[in-house]
Amino acid sequence: MRARALVVVASVSSLFAFLSPRAAKACSICGCDPAAGMLGLDRPSAQTLRVQVEDRYLAKESGAGEDRESERENRLVLRAQYAPAIPVVFQLEVPVFLWKDHLDAAGVRDDRAFGLGDVSLSARTELFRSGGMVPRHVVSLIGAVKTPTGANAREGGHDHGSAAPVDVPIDEHLQLGTGSWDGLLTLSYAFGPQPWTLFANATGRLNSENSRGFRYGHAAFFTGGARRAFLDGGKLILSLEAQLRTAGKDRFGDGGFDEDSGGEVLYATASAAYALTNDLLLRGIVQVPTVTRLNGTQSEHPVGYLTLGYDFAL
Repeated sequence: MRARALVVVASVSSLFAFLSPRAAKACSICGCDPAAGMLGLDRPSAQTLRVQVEDRYLAKESGAGEDRESERENRLVLRAQYAPAIPVVFQLEVPVFLWKDHLDAAGVRDDRAFGLGDVSLSARTELFRSGGMVPRHVVSLIGAVKTPTGANAREGGHDHGSAAPVDVPIDEHLQLGTGSWDGLLTLSYAFGPQPWTLFANATGRLNSENSRGFRYGHAAFFTGGARRAFLDGGKLILSLEAQLRTAGKDRFGDGGFDEDSGGEVLYATASAAYALTNDLLLRGIVQVPTVTRLNGTQSEHPVGYLTLGYDFAL
């Protein structure tokens, strides 16, 4: 089964909040969503262009007492993948914040921003493939560069949507971009004894400093999972996976560290996909933090994604 052409992704995080009775601890760095990390497992066919639109709602909290703060955001990602040949795929991701809110210790919104985030460019190549048209073994390497296109010099003032004093730079976490060039490298493996597919990947992320000397902590991601096709022609695909994320603390320009950032978290992710037609695929994803060992005080909620996918051949 293959998905053919335009992919529309609508995040439904709030619909899955009931999966946990309280907020679950989680890492302060993210943006590495399951929907964004499928290039190693799901990729367009040769001479095919895949276009995706992803809408995600995210809520998280950190700090305690007077230092407690919350973030809420609705982020739209425009994503395009093109495969000029079987072993090669190129990907472009353009994130746009429809809104990004910050709430103070009393739960009152004191900042709102919207606009372009950091654009990412990725390339995937297959190092090994065996098994013909439906390969049993595929090993691929994926490299990505995140560019500093998002605004990283926002200042206070109500004209800018911020309650901070006018012309005073606001917190790094409230900026729309990191202001830095960052790189990711992923090694991915998929084993496909149809109707099963087993998969695993490891990703390293290196972050550079921005103009103020701030740097998000370096991070590593390790994922393993399985999926199975059901019904005639494999129209229904169910999957389960676990992902371990570990990140260092964010570092300030003066050399100090944000004590409410970084650490380890284990996520459990479930996915269901159904082919509405031979060319149209509907996919839902739920990601829940399960086991954590984090620095300071951090919390966020389960995240959900809903994807409608369609690829078209050139």
